[in-house]
Amino acid sequence: MAAVAADLRRRGHEVCLLTGSVFQEVIRMQDVRFAALPSSATVTPSDPGRGWVPDPLRRWRTGRAEIRSSFLDPIVSQYSALTAELGRTVFDAVLVDVMYTGAIPLLLSGKSRPPVLTCGVVPLMAASRDCPPFGLGWQPRPGRDYTTMNRFVHRVLFRSELTRLNAVLRELGVQNMPVPLLDWPVLADRLLQFTVPEFEYPRRDLPSTVVFTGPIPIPAVADITLPDWWSALHSGKTVVHVTQGTWTNRDYEQLLRPTLSALSGRDDVVMVACTGGSRVPIGPVPANAHVTDFVPYAKLLPLVDVMVTNGGYGGVQQALGYGVPLVVAGDTADKPEVAARVAYTGAGIDLGTARPRTAAIATAVDRVHSSEFRTAAKRLAASMVARSPFETIAAVLAEVTEHGATRTGGSAHRLPSEEYHDEHRSF
Repeated sequence: MAAVAADLRRRGHEVCLLTGSVFQEVIRMQDVRFAALPSSATVTPSDPGRGWVPDPLRRWRTGRAEIRSSFLDPIVSQYSALTAELGRTVFDAVLVDVMYTGAIPLLLSGKSRPPVLTCGVVPLMAASRDCPPFGLGWQPRPGRDYTTMNRFVHRVLFRSELTRLNAVLRELGVQNMPVPLLDWPVLADRLLQFTVPEFEYPRRDLPSTVVFTGPIPIPAVADITLPDWWSALHSGKTVVHVTQGTWTNRDYEQLLRPTLSALSGRDDVVMVACTGGSRVPIGPVPANAHVTDFVPYAKLLPLVDVMVTNGGYGGVQQALGYGVPLVVAGDTADKPEVAARVAYTGAGIDLGTARPRTAAIATAVDRVHSSEFRTAAKRLAASMVARSPFETIAAVLAEVTEHGATRTGGSAHRLPSEEYHDEHRSF
């Protein structure tokens, strides 16, 4: 979202970015006005835990906890922060990432508002008769109709969450949710999905408001000093990059340590482990590994042969943009869905857990480092390179702001299937 804001600013738009205070300096360096979210509007990652619970029961329990902590708990604070900013300045449009559920009351208020564009920073969540319910990490089976399964999950398994959401919405003076909770982004004027269609499951009932922009490129860091060990990446050995991203990166025993152990002592492999800025000590480092808290992907990924990741959507998109095949081990938030799509496209292996065994990692790395997976990854890379995400976003923004303010109570954009009846300034 910061990259999108910076590009809009370069195009001459006036931009305000409402986000956590930790990003204040980064945002202001982009000549973008910064507005701080209150601490009550922020969310924290959940821990998949170490206990064994049969899947999909484990995924359901984890999903319920995450919906409450990440989607429901911050709504009122996020909505208050959003409307406060909208009250200070006349904005022509609102771009909001799909994890910012404080936009839901704005979309359902029935009041005049600027056009709202939701931004898909996670896999497409919209329910479809062609796809299993979001969050399970299941790949769709050809010819199967998932309408009944989706209805059961949303109306029965997540009934208490929907009831709680509607209670919050009533307290805010807006109407009840007209679609399943995770479908809320389709209520917006447009849903900008930050990937290519080839990285999504085919949907015959794809909402007409969805626009695939392609992945958002991360600007290269200028004048960065590369570490002394960088020359080792040009040695002809297999370069393996391992990361737990910047979200669930406090417990290295999930993926970083097992990967370092799995590939330690191998003369044909050099590893680059990234801690994502975490302050937690990583412990002993094998001789064939290098550890850093930050690495510029624009410089690293062209040299990487295999990426081992817990499935952060942005990092996976960046890797695929360079044709890098993946080994994915993630079990919280959207990570099972990211992993399933990697496997579905043939661009990598889904290990199906956040805590893989060292033997499973070593086997997966060797398998992925083959022409079959690399060819699939390069196909996705070709599709991504053909996209111009910033140009697409600018064009859609111009389109939706042409007619000015929008007034809607949320009924204008329903799912195509009817089983769920019940110089602009950018923000």
